[in-house]
Amino acid sequence: MLDQLRKRTAELGLPRIGLHDLRHTAASIMIAEGIPIAIVSKTLRHATLATTINLYGHLFKDSADQAVKALSTALDHADAHHVVDGPTRALRFAA
Repeated sequence: MLDQLRKRTAELGLPRIGLHDLRHTAASIMIAEGIPIAIVSKTLRHATLATTINLYGHLFKDSADQAVKALSTALDHADAHHVVDGPTRALRFAA
């Protein structure tokens, strides 16, 4: 299989690439497309999610930014729709 890969890439004038390089490329594409990390990990047959995160965690920065923005938006929305409830000042959210 590796021989075929090397033969085809040479025929196409592409740089030499190994199967492990393709594995990293596949993982990067899955992450970029928003595939859940558990699925990426399972696809790569990693023993634990920690392995996947240790190897590809740097690719999740945008996901973390999106999560923070989503949480901020949800909190802003909740703040705009809350009602103070009596002397305990507990918050209820208006429907």
